[in-house]
Amino acid sequence: MTSSRSSMFLLCLTCTFLIVDAVSQGGYQAQCKNFKAPAPGENTQCPNIQKPVCGTDGQTYKNLCEFCKVAMEQNGQLGYKHDGKC
Repeated sequence: MTSSRSSMFLLCLTCTFLIVDAVSQGGYQAQCKNFKAPAPGENTQCPNIQKPVCGTDGQTYKNLCEFCKVAMEQNGQLGYKHDGKC
């Protein structure tokens, strides 16, 4: 019975770390929740504001709008790393 409890504890611990890691990756969903994906053939116009954002691809984007535009095009393959230049 002790082995079973230990296995269950390790499984829960592993799942917790995986979830925390996924959340800490940033993803674009939380950062881009206020941005709407454009309709097919439509282009999103972002404001001409210099407020750099760093993506998980190591690329610096001009602002959050520009980042979200690319992140949505990549369907979740691009994550938000931090504000400022990479």
